[in-house]
Amino acid sequence: MYWIVTELFYPDEVSTAQILTDIAIYKNRHSEVSIICGPAGYESSYGSQLIELDRNISINRVNLPKLNKNNLVQRVLRLLLLTLKLSWAVLTKAKNGDTVLFTTNPTFLVLILPIIKKINGFKLEILVHDVFPENLVPAGLINKDSYKYKLLNWIYSSGYNNLDRIIVLGQDMKNLILGKIGTSAMNIEIISNWSDENLFPIKNFNIGEYLGIDVEDKVVLTFSGNIGRVQGVLEFIDVIEKADNKNLILIIIGDGALKELVVNKIRNERIRNVFYLGTKRRAEQNLFLNACHISLVTLINGMKGLGVPSKTYNYLAVGKPILFIGDKDSEVDNYIKKHDCGWSFSWDEEDRLISFLRELSIVKKNEFEYKADRAIHFSKNFIKEDLIKLF
Repeated sequence: MYWIVTELFYPDEVSTAQILTDIAIYKNRHSEVSIICGPAGYESSYGSQLIELDRNISINRVNLPKLNKNNLVQRVLRLLLLTLKLSWAVLTKAKNGDTVLFTTNPTFLVLILPIIKKINGFKLEILVHDVFPENLVPAGLINKDSYKYKLLNWIYSSGYNNLDRIIVLGQDMKNLILGKIGTSAMNIEIISNWSDENLFPIKNFNIGEYLGIDVEDKVVLTFSGNIGRVQGVLEFIDVIEKADNKNLILIIIGDGALKELVVNKIRNERIRNVFYLGTKRRAEQNLFLNACHISLVTLINGMKGLGVPSKTYNYLAVGKPILFIGDKDSEVDNYIKKHDCGWSFSWDEEDRLISFLRELSIVKKNEFEYKADRAIHFSKNFIKEDLIKLF
């Protein structure tokens, strides 16, 4: 039996749910698959997937009380309850000879499942989307020099050292995990996320008509996805204000912990060239991803090795050059430097970034098209069928 343990799964549309659903569908071709997961409806503002899941995939959901995941205290309580219920389900269901794949959400599973593995004798693999407690540092929730951080890091390193296989999203994450656990690279494998298979560039797409915004002779920059504490959306709005380019429009699509702050900032500061358009269904993804000239991927300082935004691969698939702001030598920065599929800046290069944004205009269309071609060419490295078989 192949078990997948995850907070998020079908029919939710958020990227983690989609990725784990893709893995389950693929593994079901070759073996019996069962899912242990949290309740559906993680993001009530998103729709549900339209695909039909094979009935042979058994889904075992745990129930949770209604708690606000955007409230820090309630979020921690929710994750503790979820961890206990998921762990109990694994303890009572997974057997010797089975394989259990789990994700880093909820993070406490890294501590408990290796213990259950020793009891039940199954093979245990992890798909790392976030690295805890390191990801608390850039979010401003813990000091890296504190005893609390050092204790948590030691405890979690012990958990990682008792896994049979560690799957990471990129080389920067692999380097971080190696530094964390101090072991051989033999059981750490890189399998990047992939683009959705139904995404493609739309030629001569009427961006303004789709968005309902006058974009004539303007450059449209789009951010889509989670508006969380480490995404840097608020910080980028500050930068785009400083650039003061009337020919530049920023579109924001998505939801998350900082959504209200973003909406209030746009309204209270009367920012005329930044538009928040709410959330969009995954079925509409090929349209809203095509509705721009440049895609935006941002991560705040200190996120190197702690995650690779899954939106990156979808932007590449629709042929949108990427503007990345984040740590140097992180995964997306290296993509852009190696494959010339966009532009990359660190937050410490604010003057340079402002100058770049200030000079953006539609007359640079040829440069956009060149980098768009590079993006499409590079996107062929992230085809789902090629990557998913590595699981």
